[in-house]
Amino acid sequence: MLLKKIIAFILFFLSLMSFLVFFLINGINLDSFSFGNFSVSKFYIKIDKKLIVRIDEIIIKDKKTKVHSSFEDIKSMISKAPMILDFFQSINIETMKIADNTFKIRLDDDYIYIDNKFVNIASQYSKEGDILNLNIYSIYLKDIDLLLLGKIKLDLHNNILVFLGKYDYKNLVNGQLNIQTNKEELDFFINSGEMKDIKFLKKYVSLDKIAESWMYDNVNGKIYLDYLYGKFNLKTLTPILKSIKGYARVTDAKVKFHGDLDAVETPLINLQYENDGLLINLEKPIFKGISIDGSFVNIQDMTSLKYGHVDVTLKATHMLDDNVLGILKAYKINLPIKQLSGSTDANVHLYIPYDSPMKTFGVFKSKDSTFKINDFEFYSKQGSVDLINSDVIIKDTDFMHKDMIDAKVNLKINTKTMDSKGDALLNKLLIKSDNQEIVNIENKKIDFAIDFKENTKFTIDDVDTQILFQNNSTDINIKDIGKIYPYSKLLKDLDIKKGDISIKLDDKSNISFLANLYELNLPLKKEGRKIDSLRLFGLINDKQTTINTYSNDLKIDIIKDKINLIINSYDIDLSDDKNKNNIGEDLSIRLINSNILLKDNSFYSMDSNIDLIKDNVFFDGTFGKLDIPITDGKNKIKTLNIKGYSKKDLIKVISKDKNIDLTLKNDDDLYLKLKNFDLMYDTETTSVDKYKNVKIEGKNSNIIVNSKYKVLSDKYNITANENKAIFALNYLNGKIKYIKDINDNISLDAKDINDNFVNTFFDKELIKGGTFSLTADGKDNFMSGKMLFDKNRILNLNILNNIITLVNTSPALINPLLAIPAVFGMVTNGGFNLNGYAVNEGYVDFTYDFDNRILNLLKIHTIGNSVDFDGYATINLKDSTVDSSVDLIFMKDYSKIVNFIPGLSYIFLGDDKRVSTKVDITGNLNDPQINTNLAKDSISAPVDVLKRIITSPAKLFEK
Repeated sequence: MLLKKIIAFILFFLSLMSFLVFFLINGINLDSFSFGNFSVSKFYIKIDKKLIVRIDEIIIKDKKTKVHSSFEDIKSMISKAPMILDFFQSINIETMKIADNTFKIRLDDDYIYIDNKFVNIASQYSKEGDILNLNIYSIYLKDIDLLLLGKIKLDLHNNILVFLGKYDYKNLVNGQLNIQTNKEELDFFINSGEMKDIKFLKKYVSLDKIAESWMYDNVNGKIYLDYLYGKFNLKTLTPILKSIKGYARVTDAKVKFHGDLDAVETPLINLQYENDGLLINLEKPIFKGISIDGSFVNIQDMTSLKYGHVDVTLKATHMLDDNVLGILKAYKINLPIKQLSGSTDANVHLYIPYDSPMKTFGVFKSKDSTFKINDFEFYSKQGSVDLINSDVIIKDTDFMHKDMIDAKVNLKINTKTMDSKGDALLNKLLIKSDNQEIVNIENKKIDFAIDFKENTKFTIDDVDTQILFQNNSTDINIKDIGKIYPYSKLLKDLDIKKGDISIKLDDKSNISFLANLYELNLPLKKEGRKIDSLRLFGLINDKQTTINTYSNDLKIDIIKDKINLIINSYDIDLSDDKNKNNIGEDLSIRLINSNILLKDNSFYSMDSNIDLIKDNVFFDGTFGKLDIPITDGKNKIKTLNIKGYSKKDLIKVISKDKNIDLTLKNDDDLYLKLKNFDLMYDTETTSVDKYKNVKIEGKNSNIIVNSKYKVLSDKYNITANENKAIFALNYLNGKIKYIKDINDNISLDAKDINDNFVNTFFDKELIKGGTFSLTADGKDNFMSGKMLFDKNRILNLNILNNIITLVNTSPALINPLLAIPAVFGMVTNGGFNLNGYAVNEGYVDFTYDFDNRILNLLKIHTIGNSVDFDGYATINLKDSTVDSSVDLIFMKDYSKIVNFIPGLSYIFLGDDKRVSTKVDITGNLNDPQINTNLAKDSISAPVDVLKRIITSPAKLFEK
């Protein structure tokens, strides 16, 4: 049964096939037919050698196409081509609609034409066995606007396709394209003619943004692809990267290394692709006129988002100017340095990964160059700088700033924080103005730091100093002067070891500063306290240096080589020779309300100028609070307006009115001229023994002895040397001369000394009228002499007053009747009364012991009109005591009357023909005891008269 059914089916199938073949041989022509979603119009089919099909229209509704691109379409056609060519001799389908795709197909004996939504193919073909050859007039891939021309050889047995031809893409690029495929791989070779860019590849090749920018945006010019070949995995539809190699050229190129930079111009760029790496080599590149020859870009693992990175190498031999630094800055490399002159060999490598931060490496080598860091400018004869990421490492680089800094520097700069640390060999660190050296450090190793955040600030810890370089100035802050002291001649000269100072140097070489100084060794005092600290500010420029205290009581001006110092309300202590050395040389001092304290004296300067020029001192001004042995006749001189100088061993002082002229030579010779001033002399304290030669001249100048004895003088001369001392004085007609020789022989001669001289000396009215003279000589500390009186009236001597008053009352004790001629004699003869004792003549022989201060009046003899003195006295000036015995001869008027009466002279006057008594004076000079025999003599006088009448009658008649 089953066999019958099989035989029946076979017979039916053969009958059907026979029927179909019959119709196909004769041709089948149908206007239209349809079934389901399928419809055909104008259908014709015939079999000759192979099938011949002609159809006006085929519509397949609701059919979703499996082809979505020209590549898929071609792939589908190639896969179906063998079957179609085997069965069909001719196909002509005017329209075939499948879903949203419309086809036109024409196949003749050696020509094929296909057109649809994705492709348009026109080609001759031939088949030899398993080999299908296509001579392509064109293959146009509509979706990508690609036109292919060439030949295809398809090995149907081995599934190998070879395409040799040309391409044209959107009229943008054209060239040669060769392809060979098998089931697994596709080998390709492609080149191109001139291209403006290759941005058209963006939608076909997926790259990281960094690589993409270098592929499509950074390079512009005439692009030529010389070759690109490699393999493609058809199973995974991925390129085999290791197999792909290519070479391209870009002529008249412009390259932008960064979007923020201007383009680099180069005549030729060589592009090499291999192992998924793209090497971009630039020939003779120029950036803003700067040659960056040797610069290149290398993109490694170009298509790998994980491992891909761009290596940018920049090379230049040029100054690190704004243009070069701008390249680095675009990559956020902020080198805090700018080159102003010279050249630098720069080699910078930028490692830019796709998925991590950039890494930077660079080497800069310079010669004979001037650099600027912010506002700090310096010169480097030779330098080397390494750049590692954000660190700039300066190695063994010469570092010279003006005449201020000369060093060999090692420095590490963090360009992110703009901080740095380093070390240096300071060949020289010199801070000075044109005329004044402040700091000089030589051959010293130091550690230092630099802050570049805003301005360049150096910090040198070794000397606790900061140097800030600003746009128009350099600020130096020395926090501890003690650390800079060993390197500062100025600080050593001023002996300044502690404090701090801030210095500002502007671009005009002006230096201003603020200083706090401590533990100073200055010859200055204020209110009795030694000044050991000062707060100062000042300015130094090429014309002058000015220094002030904040209280403005101390000011220093230095103009060229001259120093002007103004001191107000300070004491200058020169009592110690060490302090004198602290004053210095070549300066001018103005002293206002200031004391000058010397070893043995002091001076108060109200307002004076003192100029010190080398070893010479010149002064001019008003000095007060003086303690000098000169008076104006009434008061001691406290203020003088003087000028003078000190040169080597010579001191000269002259008052502005020229009334005082003092010269001191070699500390041995003293010369003084006084006019209209009085000289004071203290016997206890004044000494001129330290001078070898002394000469004092006075005109209208008196001498005040021990502050109470005034020696009047019209002029005097005092000369003293090692051999002799001479004092000569003239006053009116009087003269005094004193001489002492080397053997201590003393000679004193005074002539015609008047009453005014004496009275003034003792400040009492002691003598009136007449003159006196004195001669004396002696040796060592002992002298003897004689004083002569001539027509003097002795006044106001208490001892004489007491004695003479008593004597003048004695006539009444003798005989009251005789008092009348006595009184008459006192009035008419001008003898002694309460207004004084008149001395017609007299002398005193005396000796004086200087050691024991004992004055011996060996012989006192005076002749007056009414009283004569005859005696001696010893006066001890140490103890202020007196021991004296004097005979007083008085009642001279009675004696004269009796002498004229014969016989009475002897009776009343005796053999001496006078009336006398003895007076003893002892005790304290201020209150002496006076003892006299006057009362006894008065009682015994009548007895003596009677006795002389009886015993000597003959004498009664003698005259």
